Amino acid sequence: MSEEDTKPQEGTESEEGVADNFMNSINMAFNLGVAAHQESGQSKSVVEIATEMGNQIYQNFAQAYGGEINESFLKANTEYFLQIALMGYIIPGVCAFDNDFKQKLFDLVYARAKQNQQRQSEGGPQGGSRIIT
Repeated sequence: MSEEDTKPQEGTESEEGVADNFMNSINMAFNLGVAAHQESGQSKSVVEIATEMGNQIYQNFAQAYGGEINESFLKANTEYFLQIALMGYIIPGVCAFDNDFKQKLFDLVYARAKQNQQRQSEGGPQGGSRIIT
């Protein structure tokens, strides 16, 4: 089976698949921050780390979606996932690891994203762009 055979066709991805992809994106962003925390030993300021991770996230989105989406959408998604990555950078420095806490945090992040998407689909106030999933 080729890689093309395993990719869902446009418009056929299930809601569960979208949720899984989004949770994977949350996890990757958070882990990006954790890795930055471990690599830097917190020797860099949050501002320095935010700049570095923000550039990395932006470049990843630009490479993956480049001409498919507009610049403001790209920046909004970079900002959103940078916030999650910063939690991954900051949390290990201020509290002990707890898997239940991490899972609850991810559940709350996902619940908030679903609320925002529902508000947008209902024609609610435009507080930003849709999140790439």
